[in-house]
Amino acid sequence: MTTQSPRGLAVVTGASVGIGRATAEALEKAGYAVLSASRRLPTIPPAPTGITTHQLDVTDTDSVTALESAVAEHPVPLTLLVNNAGIPTHAATIADSDITDWRSTYETNVVGAVQMTKALLPHLIANRGHVQFIGSTVGRVPYERGAAYAASKFGLTAMVQTLRLELNGEPVRVTEIAPGMMRGDEAGGEFMRERFHNDEAAIASVYKGVEHPLTPEDIAECVVWCATRPAHVDIDLMEIRPLAQAAQHKVHRTS
Repeated sequence: MTTQSPRGLAVVTGASVGIGRATAEALEKAGYAVLSASRRLPTIPPAPTGITTHQLDVTDTDSVTALESAVAEHPVPLTLLVNNAGIPTHAATIADSDITDWRSTYETNVVGAVQMTKALLPHLIANRGHVQFIGSTVGRVPYERGAAYAASKFGLTAMVQTLRLELNGEPVRVTEIAPGMMRGDEAGGEFMRERFHNDEAAIASVYKGVEHPLTPEDIAECVVWCATRPAHVDIDLMEIRPLAQAAQHKVHRTS
């Protein structure tokens, strides 16, 4: 973490596990100083030397304000924000869904991203920066028993598209990265356990016969690639699916 980081400071939210952690590590390798922000600070394995950690709850205004202060005091100027923090919802029909689930999901997945973007946008404008959002293919095509999560990702997509319009003429790039079927480390497992109430059989059925779902590292590579394009090149949207997944409901299974 020095003022000599050639690409500037990158803030990654939801960075303790999964896509967030893989992204923080990939950005550090790509030459960024990285501020890894999450509700649960990672302890194992230790973060690389170019990564500092910061406790953050994107739904809490005071927590976001404290993060902005840390960015303002950081010796490296902010050039990249990766809005990755998000939570799943329990699999349920709309008729059987829990309204609390809907509210908490929207508050984290959409309002949290808005709060972070609003807080750090002045830094990004000043430094000709880039803001990326981790969305989902379900933000364009929903599936049964996933309405609350899909609605939050549809909402995030609408916010990203609006932000791009509003920043037209400003030196800030805006990118949405939308992964399809993925399974990775503890974050992927946590997501599915939450969605299916720890029903291991239901979780296994999602991935049955799919040899190579996406991994967090796959998405991290996409984040880095988008961030390291020339400053005049803005990757508006990148949708990524495993080869086995042609669409939300069309997945090739070997068994």
